[in-house]
Amino acid sequence: MVAKKPRVLIVGAGMAGLTTAHRLYTTAPDLFDLTIIDANHRIGGRIFTSEFAGDRVEMGATWIHGIGGSPVYDIACKIHALNDPKPWERMDGYPDDAVTVGEGGVVLDPATVSSISTLYRTLMDTAKAGGLPTSAGPSVGSFLRRGLQAYRASRRGDAAAEAVEDAVFAMNENTERTYTSADDLEKLNLAAESEYREFPGEQITIAKGYSRVIEHLASALPAGTIRLGRKVERIEWSPDGGGTAAEHPVKVVLEDGSEMAADHVVVTVSLGF
Repeated sequence: MVAKKPRVLIVGAGMAGLTTAHRLYTTAPDLFDLTIIDANHRIGGRIFTSEFAGDRVEMGATWIHGIGGSPVYDIACKIHALNDPKPWERMDGYPDDAVTVGEGGVVLDPATVSSISTLYRTLMDTAKAGGLPTSAGPSVGSFLRRGLQAYRASRRGDAAAEAVEDAVFAMNENTERTYTSADDLEKLNLAAESEYREFPGEQITIAKGYSRVIEHLASALPAGTIRLGRKVERIEWSPDGGGTAAEHPVKVVLEDGSEMAADHVVVTVSLGF
């Protein structure tokens, strides 16, 4: 008697879903019965490289934020996607003689910019280290602003100087928001900040397109593993099998009324979704 393979259904054919399937299949090709479904009619999720006027344009994810230890960078190197005669971008650090200009073309005092930016980085390093008491505040935003207030309390400054400090601090906060995809740092949990890690090194785009990484992951899977245009309506879990025909504990109901049974379901849709 041949034992049945556990049926694994992955919802979402973006980076997370395809990486999950790729890892399961390449680690143990004959162990699982794998299926990926996605509501879209293409793979990639928010990764989508489009052609426009003879050039490649990233419609979603664009950057590899730090190449040191990044699995995306490793894949891009492996498939030779980083070199191309067409233009591409890289951010390999900041100039030592950067100039910060305020509204009206006013050049800000480099010493002020440096001191506030250093304060900001110190506060963020402290938040990322973890272990802060609950009195530090519930959110990253409140922790940062309390740090700025403590800094001001330790020194004297007039209203004009504080306005500049506020602007420089806010500039750093806005940069942080782009890193964490947070609309408001007040909604970013301080206790969980230590779980976030940044890869070191240069920040680069993928010369031949981010979709090359997605295509590589998908190409390793057997034909028919990925099924597009399948929108999930709901997922039902019953430890006893729930009365499904194949006696699987999970039933996925699609928008068109059809059903899919599985032993395990991995949901990889984006948090906002």
